[in-house]
Amino acid sequence: MTIGTSLWHPGEIPAALLEALKGAKRPLILTHIYPDGDALGSAVSIHRVLEDLGATPQTILTHPVPEKLSFIDHDKVVEVLDGEPTPQQIERAQNCDLVVVVDTSEPDRLGHMRKVVESCDAPRICIDHHLDGSVDFFDQIWCEPGSPSTGNLVLEVSQSLGCELSQNSAESLFVAIATDTGWFRYSNSGSVAYRYAATLVESGVDPEPIFQRIFQSFSLQRTQLLGDLLASIQAPEENRIIYSVLTEPMRRKRGVDLEDLDGFVDSLGQIAGCEIVFLVVEVGPGRYKVSLRSRGEFSVHRIAAHFDGGGHAKAAGCRLEGSEEQVIENLLGQCRLTLDAGPAE
Repeated sequence: MTIGTSLWHPGEIPAALLEALKGAKRPLILTHIYPDGDALGSAVSIHRVLEDLGATPQTILTHPVPEKLSFIDHDKVVEVLDGEPTPQQIERAQNCDLVVVVDTSEPDRLGHMRKVVESCDAPRICIDHHLDGSVDFFDQIWCEPGSPSTGNLVLEVSQSLGCELSQNSAESLFVAIATDTGWFRYSNSGSVAYRYAATLVESGVDPEPIFQRIFQSFSLQRTQLLGDLLASIQAPEENRIIYSVLTEPMRRKRGVDLEDLDGFVDSLGQIAGCEIVFLVVEVGPGRYKVSLRSRGEFSVHRIAAHFDGGGHAKAAGCRLEGSEEQVIENLLGQCRLTLDAGPAE
């Protein structure tokens, strides 16, 4: 089966994971650094599920989400770290009786909260859909790499626990699924993603204003920065590889925050014949965040994993250090090796 074919159906949720959620009274909910729509939507939805079960949860993000996505935290339940957690946040986290991690199973992606999690005695559970992670870090894990998103897994968990889906939760989960599938355009969607979306729409979600808010409400400055990025596109290997670099001076010139760059890498992949797309974003002196996309049958997860990153076959990422020239050279080398190795099975 090629990586573009989606035949996924949810596996059985571990009974012990469901029991842990039922029994929690002071759960701590976490997700990955630089949270996206799936991370936030999954986190706030499981927060509401646990409240429905009688718990008093706390949800902590290591970084703010893009402003365009903040509306899905309807009840303002999340706390956002400002650097390292405060002593008060650490104390409250260490007093939790269950750690719930969503949308990542990689401990390093917990950022500043990893040490806090490791220092508390509470059991750890995880709900995720990524290819890589650390099963041994958790007491119970439900990881479904074929799933369109983590949001639909949270929906399955909610239904299994007998929780009634609120209007706010339905909208949060719809955003989780829609954003992680590129509004149902990516190969990870498939018919199953449409079925989940239909369930949420039938419960009262209105997709049109959500699409407008997320995909068609950008600032002039962000749009101008995207133009700068597109003007500097490079296309080696007869357009099979497409990439561009977003430097700090470019971003500062337009006054755009790092959190507002979501979707830039997808805008690069509109050139006929491209197979692998990557965007390099300078996040500090000699430090770069790399986003990779596959526009064919080649797994960019292989590339990201080579640099200790991760993600999916069609969408992955990593972080690199060095000069801009070194970073580009290293990435191009791995892209060429991936093309030479042939399509993923």
